[in-house]
Amino acid sequence: MKNYIVAPGDTLFGIAQREYGDGGLYPVIAEQNHLSNPDLISVGQELLIPYVTYRHLFASDDGTAARRQLTESFYGTPDPGIQFIWEVVNGVAQRQIHRGAWLLLPELADVGHHTVVAGESFAGLAGRWYGDDHLSVVIANANRLDPATDPAPGQVLIIPGLNRRRHVAGDTLESLCVDEYGDHDVATRAAVVAAANHLGRPHSLFANQVVYFPS
Repeated sequence: MKNYIVAPGDTLFGIAQREYGDGGLYPVIAEQNHLSNPDLISVGQELLIPYVTYRHLFASDDGTAARRQLTESFYGTPDPGIQFIWEVVNGVAQRQIHRGAWLLLPELADVGHHTVVAGESFAGLAGRWYGDDHLSVVIANANRLDPATDPAPGQVLIIPGLNRRRHVAGDTLESLCVDEYGDHDVATRAAVVAAANHLGRPHSLFANQVVYFPS
């Protein structure tokens, strides 16, 4: 979550487009700030901007060149190890990306850090940070380490910016939010999560549905 001061010419759609890569996620900001009319924001107004993993609309045909170009454009490097990070996150490392698909692009700059303690593994950290231990390769590659070898105690790791996710199993959106955030202002949290996941019917979750939680 960060603070943002509305500047001349700003709209919620434009802020969401810049922060999230998807202007359609403007309801996330509106719900977090209890804005009854998203079209009415004032210069100098302070807004809370939840962190939502950046989204990219894949508008080209898939291929080696297209993937390399996306990696270089977003991360400033054609490094295949960095490319593998977003491929794993999106499940497209060995699968075609269809034109028009939305891709999640983890943040690798200006992120938090973690000092490894005894007994920690990449899989355990991925499970704790992202809700999926299979994303261990994301942490290892972001730190240019071998994912097959657990990090050493005392080692400082970059924490790639990526929202936690859960597979729904008999839960409600409200109960999931209580688990993730605690029981403070559950209604706002649930509304923000619904907006971030484009849930038109937040009270109708289904088993094994994946829900991402803004931070």
